[in-house]
Amino acid sequence: MIKKREFTEVSHKAQWQGSEIHLSTGKLAPHSEWAIVIRQGDTSLLVTTIMEKNPDKSRDFMPLAVDFRESRYAAGKIGWGRFNKREGRPSDEAVLYCRLTDRPLRPMFPKGMVNDTVITISPLSLDGEVSPGELSIIWSSAALLMAWIPFEGPVGAIRIWYVNGEFRYHLTDSEAKEATLDLHLAGKKGSINMIEAWANECPPEILKEAMKLGQIAIDEMCDIQEEFLKKLNITQQEPTKNRYTDDMFAEAQAIISQEKLQELKKIWADKAQFDTLYGQLKDELFDGLATQIEDDNSPWSSSLVGICFFNLVKKFIRSSFLETGERIDGRKAEDIRNIYCEINAIPRNHGTWFFWRWDTQVMSFLTLGSPSDAQILDNMEYHGEEKRFLHHYKMPPFSNNEARMIRGSNRRETGHGRLAEKALLPMIPQKEEFPYTIRLVSEVLGSWGSTSMASVCGSTLALLSGWVPMKAPVSGIAMGMISDDTQEVILTDIKGTEDFIWDMDFKLTGTKNWVTAIQMDTKLKWISVEKLCEMVDRANSGRQDILDYMLQTISKPADSISEYAPSIETYKIEPDQVRTVIGPWGSMINKIIEEVGGADMINIDFEDDGTTYITAKDGSIGKKAREIIQRVLRVPTQGDILEGTITRTEAYGVFVDINGHIGLVHVKKLGEGFVEDASKLFNVNDKMKVKVLGSDKGKLQLERIKE
Repeated sequence: MIKKREFTEVSHKAQWQGSEIHLSTGKLAPHSEWAIVIRQGDTSLLVTTIMEKNPDKSRDFMPLAVDFRESRYAAGKIGWGRFNKREGRPSDEAVLYCRLTDRPLRPMFPKGMVNDTVITISPLSLDGEVSPGELSIIWSSAALLMAWIPFEGPVGAIRIWYVNGEFRYHLTDSEAKEATLDLHLAGKKGSINMIEAWANECPPEILKEAMKLGQIAIDEMCDIQEEFLKKLNITQQEPTKNRYTDDMFAEAQAIISQEKLQELKKIWADKAQFDTLYGQLKDELFDGLATQIEDDNSPWSSSLVGICFFNLVKKFIRSSFLETGERIDGRKAEDIRNIYCEINAIPRNHGTWFFWRWDTQVMSFLTLGSPSDAQILDNMEYHGEEKRFLHHYKMPPFSNNEARMIRGSNRRETGHGRLAEKALLPMIPQKEEFPYTIRLVSEVLGSWGSTSMASVCGSTLALLSGWVPMKAPVSGIAMGMISDDTQEVILTDIKGTEDFIWDMDFKLTGTKNWVTAIQMDTKLKWISVEKLCEMVDRANSGRQDILDYMLQTISKPADSISEYAPSIETYKIEPDQVRTVIGPWGSMINKIIEEVGGADMINIDFEDDGTTYITAKDGSIGKKAREIIQRVLRVPTQGDILEGTITRTEAYGVFVDINGHIGLVHVKKLGEGFVEDASKLFNVNDKMKVKVLGSDKGKLQLERIKE
């Protein structure tokens, strides 16, 4: 006799921002540390966590991995191609969910922890309304606390929209399309440590108010997590740490003097020289501690020397700034680095822009294509939706002076590319005004801080140089912050060194007065809303200065499109005429395309309402194609004399195609006297000049005109 499998399940229900949340654990994934199932609406996720008990103790970092496992069955889809139905490489959306979850959680782990920690998020069902993004952050936090993995949580998250003058927390896809602000926030009670936002020229004051409301929702979510955790019996885990002591740090300071560190400040302008001297000083510390590294009884290890040296440099640069107000490159807190802009630096592109901000170099390339060049989204959440504006970001190893191969795009490139895309999207003209598919590629040629914001600036000027009628130009800036026990100082336009040493990276983009996107990463466990509001104001001011400088190069769309870009002619026909132009099995449209030069020269697209787009490499080709289409759509009338092509022969007559309209020339109208079998006199594909006699039940009646 088979007995029923017994298990203990702990469940919890809570109301949050007008929505009911269901939580449960103890039933699924029994071999994970802890697993939690969350359901909001009909969106349900399984979140699991695992911490390696015997990690590599010599590591100088904590290997945290967030894996969002995209599953089409969650949305009731099979999808993919005809021959492969299995999920493969994660979509961009899945990668962005991983990044969204990672950013607010990573600062919450203890310093020196080296245990591999893996968070796996598996969508079980999606209702198309509740986004898995915020749920992934919230319940990854809860899963870490349930497993008692060392983690200073809970962390809450919220998504806020601003629609028609009011803030909303839960929107359907159709409602969200009307929003002027889409804001993602995450943090602890009383603080925020992650921001991701898209806005259609949102006033800064609206953004600040949204952050204040978001903090309230985050606090409520942290309370819900704590209520659920009280129901569980949790055993604390001890992490493995690789951390130096204060005495060890003092020993390292005695070897690397302040005078030697001052040399780094003198060569800040040259990244190669800076990196070289940095490496030499690091080697000097290794040499000074070599005997102890080799001693098994000494606390020193190679990895600890590297960690200690990095923090020596970090402490020196931070304390130097806080004491003098002068950054490593000599700038004050609010100063922006020197900038150089150049448009159309490369021939034969549809629009290019070169941006050089000190040693950060980005070149943005614009390519214009036909409406059918739009990307068709096919992933867990989207199927068949067209994307006609794309921005892609590439950061090859040479941009950082790294000797390694390029192995395809990574998560960082996906995230930076999408950030710039969101920043520019509200300013891209609608298809009715500018029917082109628009692709921008930002190539990072030199990385020394804020390449994503350089991509925004460069892409704006590439669009303008390529004749794209943007609603308004967009610029971006990266801000930082440095803090100690007594002060918090905001820094404008952070460079590469500062990105690692300062406490946060706050990126803001927008038009002359309004915001279009925000992204914030931080090494801090918390930042107050008040400080973030100040950050918005400072960023907006610096960004406007950059925009003013950019517009000295080009301030409005170019007077004409590039000679190498395709031309698009748009007009409307009746919806039922589209079938005529396409013809049976595409015969007519293929014939038109072949007549004007082939598929390499022209592309013809139709909308359901009859809108027709003719994209051609040359305007004269497009004009010729339109004339042929008009000829095809013109119904021959009585008395017309036209030339057609014989498509079929019968004993009683021949059928002639006149621009897609088929008519019969009866044997009596062939002009050959008595004909016993017309098929013996004429062949398919022969040309014949005919006169239209009229129509019988919609079928043309023709008479042959002999030359």
